[in-house]
Amino acid sequence: MAAESAAVLRLARGCAEVAQPLSALPELIGLVYEGLNEATPWFGLAERLRQVLAARNVTVTLHHSDDLPSDVQVMAVEENNETDWLLAEQVHRERFTHIELVDPESVMPGDLIIFGPADVEPECAAFMVSLNVASCLRTCFAEPGGMRCWVDVIRGRKMPEQPFSAEELELVSGLLPHLTRALGLYARIKRQEAEKSIYEGSLDHLVLGCLLLDGNGQVMRLNQAARAIIDKHQGLELAHGRLQLQDRAGQRALDRAIAHALAARTRQDGPRRGELVRLHALGGMLLGMLVTPAPLLEFYQGRYVPSVILHLAELTEGPAAPRVLNASPADLIAQLLDLTRQEARLAGLLASGRTISEAAGQMGIAVSAARNYSKNIYAKLGIKGQTDLVRILCKSSALLR
Repeated sequence: MAAESAAVLRLARGCAEVAQPLSALPELIGLVYEGLNEATPWFGLAERLRQVLAARNVTVTLHHSDDLPSDVQVMAVEENNETDWLLAEQVHRERFTHIELVDPESVMPGDLIIFGPADVEPECAAFMVSLNVASCLRTCFAEPGGMRCWVDVIRGRKMPEQPFSAEELELVSGLLPHLTRALGLYARIKRQEAEKSIYEGSLDHLVLGCLLLDGNGQVMRLNQAARAIIDKHQGLELAHGRLQLQDRAGQRALDRAIAHALAARTRQDGPRRGELVRLHALGGMLLGMLVTPAPLLEFYQGRYVPSVILHLAELTEGPAAPRVLNASPADLIAQLLDLTRQEARLAGLLASGRTISEAAGQMGIAVSAARNYSKNIYAKLGIKGQTDLVRILCKSSALLR
């Protein structure tokens, strides 16, 4: 009897959600903002909205373009769903986008439209019936940066028919201002993530390791270059969330530099210059570290925020490692400095410390020919000699990798 009562109670609650959808508005508004942190953004909102509106499918379209094979969508579907909604979208794109009513681009931000089989051409109507689609409620929201998104609520055919009620339309309308605000935050977060990824890639390109430490000196994040350097050299490792050095003197110097950086960060007008730490790795390699305080961001402070920046670089090369400048392909040097391939090859050798005689021998040409090439190089670049050439190629090394 108790089990039957519980079942009746669950059924009554479900009916109340359908009969009084506005009671779910506060919960749905919360899900709008919580969706920013979800691995699949706004899936929780889509699923709860599907339940509240007794829908077969609720889809949030984050990007639509006729140039792409499919939309970027977040979709919540009813249990035991057998409809291939992705295939349905492809068929819709191929056969029915000419119908203005079902074209997402025809819906402007803030619009709220309802359509079903009776509102479209016979072929499209038959397609909707085959998918068991009785009606679709569609709305659109946008952010100032130009990102437009859509929400589609699809109901199946039932007897009696269940048209979207005035209260259900009011519920969706009540979500729109919050979806608009949340989308603005989402777009800003994604732009920042893209910028961060680009900057991290630049550091990786320069083979400059970067580690971010929190207020306790523990590693929060590191780029690929830092990971590669740590994995490559014995005597360095990440253990218990910290960068550990086998060289005790180096470890003491690093800990001291981190402590100074943390202390400097708390002083608004204190010095911001970092401290340099030198480390001899096992195998004879010399590594350098620059430890600086991270910028103190207004309204974002605490122990578990980026507090110290640790840059890590290899200062010397192993016996098998090629020189960076000498390893630069001659065609890249030629393209950047407008040299012939032979001139570019000679420029790389001279910049790596070779003498004219050594470079000529390595290129298999006469010393007199190498001298003529060098004169052409200096004339083209408007420089006086090998010292200026080294300076130019050192500054260009990031572009020649």
